[in-house]
Amino acid sequence: MARKSASGTMPTPHHDCSDPFSLRELAGRMVRETNPVYGDGSGLEAIREAVAEGLPTEAVKQLQAELKRFGVRRSSEYVNGIVPRATLQRREQLKEDEGETVLRVASVVALAAYVWGNDESAAEWLTCKHPMLGGARPIDRALSEVGARQVEHILYSLHFGLPA
Repeated sequence: MARKSASGTMPTPHHDCSDPFSLRELAGRMVRETNPVYGDGSGLEAIREAVAEGLPTEAVKQLQAELKRFGVRRSSEYVNGIVPRATLQRREQLKEDEGETVLRVASVVALAAYVWGNDESAAEWLTCKHPMLGGARPIDRALSEVGARQVEHILYSLHFGLPA
C-alpha cells in the first residue's frame, strides 16, 4: 500500500534496487521499510547492500537539491560536511559511512514529508529549532545516527498521536 504525499508516493517495500539510482526513492523505501506499523523490514537488506557497495556521488547532489528545495540555507555547506567537494570530484562512489549519512539525512527528510503531509510544513519543522532537541534544528541532528533516531522518535510520535 502506498501513501501519497506532496513529494510523491511512498514506495512499496519490495521495489527492485537495480532500477536507475534515485536518492528520493531509496530514502522513501527506507522510511517505508522501517515504519513501525506498515513495514516489515524485509527490503532493508537490499538498501544495506546498495550503501555497502557504494552509492554514486550523484546521491550527494540529489541530497543538496532536496535540502535546497526544503529551505535549508547553505545546503552546499551542509553536504560538504558529509562529503567534501574535492572528494566528490575525485570519486564516483561514496564510502559506506558517507552513503549511510546521506541516506540517513534523506530518510529523515522523507519521513518529515510523510508525517506532515506536505513539503512546506515538513521544511518548516526540519529547519526550526526544536525544544525536544535542546534547541537544535532537526535537520542538523539528522547528521548523526543518535540525532536522527531522536528526530524520528519525535516524528513517529506526531504521526501516531503519542506523547514524545
